[in-house]
Amino acid sequence: MAQGKVSDDPLSIEQLETGLIVLDQGMLDDDAFWNENIAKFRETVLVAIGETSVALMSPATPRRWRLLLKQQLDELESYAELAERYITRPLPIRPEACGLRSARVH
Repeated sequence: MAQGKVSDDPLSIEQLETGLIVLDQGMLDDDAFWNENIAKFRETVLVAIGETSVALMSPATPRRWRLLLKQQLDELESYAELAERYITRPLPIRPEACGLRSARVH
């Protein structure tokens, strides 16, 4: 997933599945993975929110599907909020970023 140009385009199903495999198998540091992919993940969730909302507004959508879609929409909104918090979190201050070699104090 780390190949090619970086963009905020939504992730494809294949990219989402590959990401889950990479995370599940511990093939990449979680922070490194999310730092690289969080904007794309957020965009994917926003697209899914839009598509789910359209399906909910359709009079052709059966009631039983509406209940499932409403639950899905709530979950998608929580994912979007989580991604937004991750994107806007304060970055940790690393000693080397301040010109220090170590976090040790003697």
